[in-house]
Amino acid sequence: MVGIGVNGVILRVKNNVLGEIGNIPVLGKTLENWVADAVNAQCAVIESSPVINIAEKIKSAVDRTKPVTVVMYGDTPLVTAKTVEIAVRQLSEQKLNTLKLPRGCVFNTDYLFEADTLFPQEPAGGGEFEPVCDCESLSRITDTVRRRILNYHAGNGVVIYDYRNTYIDCDVVIEKGAVIEPYNFIKGKTIIKSDAHIMPGNYIENCIIGRAVRIDSSRLYNSLIGAETRIGPFAYLRPDTVIGCGCRIGDFVELKNCVIGDGCKVSHLTYIGDAELGKECNVGCGVVFANYDGKNKFRSTVGSRVFIGSNANIVAPVNIADRAFIAAGSTVTKDVPEQALAIARARQTVIPGWAGNMYAPPNGEASPRPFKFVQYSDGIIDAAATDTHNTSVVTDGPESAGDLKEDNGGQPN
Repeated sequence: MVGIGVNGVILRVKNNVLGEIGNIPVLGKTLENWVADAVNAQCAVIESSPVINIAEKIKSAVDRTKPVTVVMYGDTPLVTAKTVEIAVRQLSEQKLNTLKLPRGCVFNTDYLFEADTLFPQEPAGGGEFEPVCDCESLSRITDTVRRRILNYHAGNGVVIYDYRNTYIDCDVVIEKGAVIEPYNFIKGKTIIKSDAHIMPGNYIENCIIGRAVRIDSSRLYNSLIGAETRIGPFAYLRPDTVIGCGCRIGDFVELKNCVIGDGCKVSHLTYIGDAELGKECNVGCGVVFANYDGKNKFRSTVGSRVFIGSNANIVAPVNIADRAFIAAGSTVTKDVPEQALAIARARQTVIPGWAGNMYAPPNGEASPRPFKFVQYSDGIIDAAATDTHNTSVVTDGPESAGDLKEDNGGQPN
């Protein structure tokens, strides 16, 4: 802190262009919070006005036992703690009652309580005290704050290739040796461990990124990524996702509220939601964990070293035990025991010489002849277009009921 005996007061500023200027977020903090950090003491916020006496407002907002009160405008996020500290020290050493700053003032608290009137002026500050007053100044000042943050990380050994196209919030923690490539937005309380490689085009918010993780062109929210895991390209990690070490989460994979064990591979085009996978599982292309019945969410559990074939549907809630194998194209609705093979798909039926293909009729016919549908246990086929004997004929009219006959003796079906 600047000192234990320091009060902080932030003057709230409004204008017709930006409204409440102090509430505008810039790289993880509002403008007022940036100013409060520079004061480095607990701050009260009051409304500012050049024509209204605010002496009583300030008196009611501060602790008289603290000898110094710092009053700053909430539209100057570039001011630094060092500048405020120098001003406080100068006031104390020179035993001054007040020390004016370009966009604020430092008071002796006793003197402040003796004042009957206080009309804060709003001079145009420059340098650290340059105010945000319109969209252009907001953009320019935001860029200055952004570069300060990047300079801090670069000074700690983080490799940042392109200052112009890298955006890192103020509360992000990045360890030495991490690499941040261009076009990345790293937000919130994110922590990035050493040797992580954040490739171009990511949005990362409130995540913990483990050592030597590689992330490519993906979106990550409120997730935890274990060491040496590969994410992307184009992966989507929704909140409450936990991924173990040495995993591979590939392109167009969406994960939500799930746990992925160490060494798992979810390579592409898969959705896993409300599920827990053990270690070293392989999830094929197009797998969907169906977790929602339109009203409630359900959770599935998958053991270790489970193989889930492509285009499988895991309909929650189910439990798949260790080393089970789910055949491609299966829709699993029941538990699968350990070391079992689960096949849940209809038997394939092949009808040769089928003439009912409207897209590609046989012999180049412009329009195929009409055909009847025949109901088989394995599906509907075209009886008229094949030589296969039918078990029953499905027709549109009730008058044809007498024509429904089986092959054995012509008896009605």
